[in-house]
Amino acid sequence: MADKLLHGNRKVVSVSLRIKSRPVVLTTETAEQAVREASFISLADQCVCRAERKCENYSPGFGCLYLGEGARGIVAKGNAREITVEEGLDVVRQARELGLVHMILWTSRELRALGGDADHALELCSCCPCCCINRRTGDGMQAYIDGMTGLAIARADDGCTSCGDCERACYFKAVYITEDGPSIYADRCKGCGLCEIACRQGVLKVYPLEQVPVYDDGWEQIPSQEFIDQILRTIR
Repeated sequence: MADKLLHGNRKVVSVSLRIKSRPVVLTTETAEQAVREASFISLADQCVCRAERKCENYSPGFGCLYLGEGARGIVAKGNAREITVEEGLDVVRQARELGLVHMILWTSRELRALGGDADHALELCSCCPCCCINRRTGDGMQAYIDGMTGLAIARADDGCTSCGDCERACYFKAVYITEDGPSIYADRCKGCGLCEIACRQGVLKVYPLEQVPVYDDGWEQIPSQEFIDQILRTIR
């Protein structure tokens, strides 16, 4: 087990630990980095969540990316097709334009069922609010949100007109409007960047976190680079 240092009411984890049990929300920039550094890239024909729930708001045909050498078996079984780096980057950019959230899922059972090697592959999803995020956050319940990791956080500058676009755009119910402008619930915000896209005044910006708060048996602070490094090690 990693050595831990007390830090207020939380513990600071000083070395790497197992993180594959939790979904990780990525900024568009980090998602693009994962695609660029993946040794193999493939794209599913459909999003399982949207297909199962017969999504009426987003196309089920906008599928998940499977990254890493372990995804070759998924393609061999006909559950995805190999694509180029540029095609993968285009998927990430389209997801941002559509207002979808980039999320890494360590879905070992699903990857194996599809024909993949879960030790050398991961799933990069483009999650919608109605079928995917709703399913994973229990419609915004804090207990579910605590089980997800975000590598960035939104912050607000001056100039807000209180239009409410950011509050409506946030899947995680992390933004609310006050008389002084937008306020951010730090323990809910995952840094997905949708509030930044929605903000017409450019007041909201997303910034990377050096330490990521996570909750298992108690709050811990983990260097965000630990998550990024483990993602990249899996797919290179």
